[in-house]
This record gives sequence, structure tokens and C-alpha cells, in this order.
Amino acid sequence: MRAMATRRKLPRAAVPEQPGGPPCHECSAMCCRYFALELDEPEDEEDFDALKWYLIHDKSWIWVDDGEWYLQVDAVCRYLAPDNSCRIYDRRPQICRDYGMPEKLENPDEPLCDYFAVDESHDLEFRTMDELERYAKKFLAMKEAERRRRSEAAKKGWRRRRQRERFAGAASRPRGARRAAARRG
Repeated sequence: MRAMATRRKLPRAAVPEQPGGPPCHECSAMCCRYFALELDEPEDEEDFDALKWYLIHDKSWIWVDDGEWYLQVDAVCRYLAPDNSCRIYDRRPQICRDYGMPEKLENPDEPLCDYFAVDESHDLEFRTMDELERYAKKFLAMKEAERRRRSEAAKKGWRRRRQRERFAGAASRPRGARRAAARRG
């Protein structure tokens, strides 16, 4: 699993320019108030049932962006000081040191960190088990309809191949053998 933080909606007035990077001394430490873990995309009823377990816990929810599923747990870092500074700054984990940088290097238009993120939303969000169950019901029904459609298409293709094979086999027999086969059949 890959840990990752999400960006939250901020009022536009709270978002300054980023000429020289983030003004960490002004930060509200949003990235220290939750964590997110990548999840496997659910494919069947059993997978969706397993995801419900996360949603029955307080301060956890699931979101999806670009087909990637994540579990977010809203929990404050135990080393976050009241002034939003890090009490273990010199010993902080590498994920804290790197936060925001890989995304910024891949896409310079992306905000460097949560401090600069404005109006961020997700493709899908599930905050309750009921929300996930409603989505799963629709998703699994669509998946079953697609499976049936493909199955019917495969059966039709198999029937056409059989007919062509029979026709090709009959056409390759000598004329007398075709008449005898027709009388028997």
C-alpha cells in the first residue's frame, strides 16, 4: 500500500501565491491531520463487503480519483504541536519530507501541498456504508449486464463459426457424398 494525503477545499482568500515554495511557518498543517492509503479497486461483492469495514469506523472514508481508490483516515499526527509545527521535524519520516514533491515534479501545475490546494474534489466519495452499498449495487448490476452481453456475443460467434465450418465441410465433399449426407440428415 502507498500512503498518500489528499487536498482539501480552502477558501480562496487563504491561498497565497507560491513564488518561492510553501510558507511553512504560516501553514495550518492540513497534511498532518489525516492520512490516506491506496486500496485495490473492488471487483465483486466480497471486495465491497471488505470496504464496508473501513466505513463503520469513525473518521474514515473512501474516495476515488482517476480510477484509484483510497482510504482516508482523519487523525492528527501525535507530534503536531499546538502552533502547527512538527515536534520531531529533524527525525520526521521520509513520507513527511517528500510530501507534495513527487506530484509537483510530475506536474508543475499541481499545488505543492495542501496549503495551496483550492476547490479539490474527488470523482467518488463514500462516507457511510449505505453510500457504498448503493454504489456497489449499481456497479455490480452493470458488471453483470456486461458479462451477460459478452457471453451472448461469444455464443453467437461460436454458432456462426460452427455454421461456417459445417458449410465449409459440406462444400469440400464430393457431390455424391453431399447427396448421401443430405438424405441421411
